[in-house]
Amino acid sequence: MKRLKQQLFDTGYTSHNTPVSANKYRGEGQKSHKIPNKQLFCVLTNDIRAYQWSAKLNDNNTVFQAELTALHEAVIYASHLPNHNTSKIHVDNTASIMASSNSKSTNETARKIFKVLLSNPRIKVSWVKAHAGNIGNERADQLAKDATQHGQPYSHTKLPKPHIKGLLRKRMLEEWQTSWKNGDTGRKIYNIMSSVSLRPTDWTREDVIFFSQQGPFPAYLKRFHLSDSDYCSCGGIGTALHYTTECIYTVSWHMRKPAPNFEQEWRKSVANNLVSRQKIRGIINIISENSDLFRPPLPSTSQRDELSSSIAGHSPFK
Repeated sequence: MKRLKQQLFDTGYTSHNTPVSANKYRGEGQKSHKIPNKQLFCVLTNDIRAYQWSAKLNDNNTVFQAELTALHEAVIYASHLPNHNTSKIHVDNTASIMASSNSKSTNETARKIFKVLLSNPRIKVSWVKAHAGNIGNERADQLAKDATQHGQPYSHTKLPKPHIKGLLRKRMLEEWQTSWKNGDTGRKIYNIMSSVSLRPTDWTREDVIFFSQQGPFPAYLKRFHLSDSDYCSCGGIGTALHYTTECIYTVSWHMRKPAPNFEQEWRKSVANNLVSRQKIRGIINIISENSDLFRPPLPSTSQRDELSSSIAGHSPFK
């Protein structure tokens, strides 16, 4: 178990000391069972406990938040002591000291501590080594152990930003996944990558062109009326699959053609195989650099007019 402590010792001008110890305790058990943050504030008079306050933070609060909260409670207590007393707060955690000494700290609790210390110069905060045989430190340590089963819920400390961001990120991913699953577009990519992720894929431009089947392929170009024919110059239908398995102009990069009912699984296999993707990149680059070679020659003006007349002659609206 891990324990982090803060101790405050109030030394008055009288002949005896009135130690005041503030302790924060966080127990960390197995991952399946979280022990919440514990805060402890106690007053020791002549080494006898005169007062004790304990509370527990939300399970999602951080150790640093609990440390600052306990220090804040100790500072507040010290500020209400008689003005003729000089209070010395001994803290065994340098991070909380550094944060509370910065007026522009991003932590709200640290700024509150700074304001209290600024208006109460009789309160001093200093670092002390933990487990060094200090009576107040050891007593606070023992009381912190006892406080693990007690303490009222403490709701004044806000949840940490990383936790809030984590919740928002989870919500965003869930909504994104639902949208991706039920969407109407990008189905070719969805069939390969069905789960969304914030981690970018290592696909290149050529990979995206091939798997989306949106690129310099005659079948795709004709679909959007960017080509008069969907045929490759070799005589086959110019699809992405054709160029990777059949076209005589890309035989150096060919892969075995899958059966129609296994085509989707084949694409997934290719997407997860770097060697196969390198072949795809070579094919896409060759097609892009030699577009005229992979498309049939465009019809002449007379051929186009003849084709238009033929289409008009068979119009169903005549």
